[in-house]
Amino acid sequence: MSAASQARDAAVLVALMAGPSSTLPMHLAPALGLSIAEVSRSLQRLRKAGRVRCEGPRWIVNEETGA
Repeated sequence: MSAASQARDAAVLVALMAGPSSTLPMHLAPALGLSIAEVSRSLQRLRKAGRVRCEGPRWIVNEETGA
């Protein structure tokens, strides 16, 4: 994985941990200065790594693997 992808993944993870605002990619992307596709790819990589999970429309950080 490239350094840019790792940086995006870290930014998305921090945004998810920051609070109760919407965790949909379309809402996270503008705040992070990323495209929806970039946020979606980051979320999928984080999910595969076991760092986040999707419950309904929300993405949630797995506490045991969070920061």
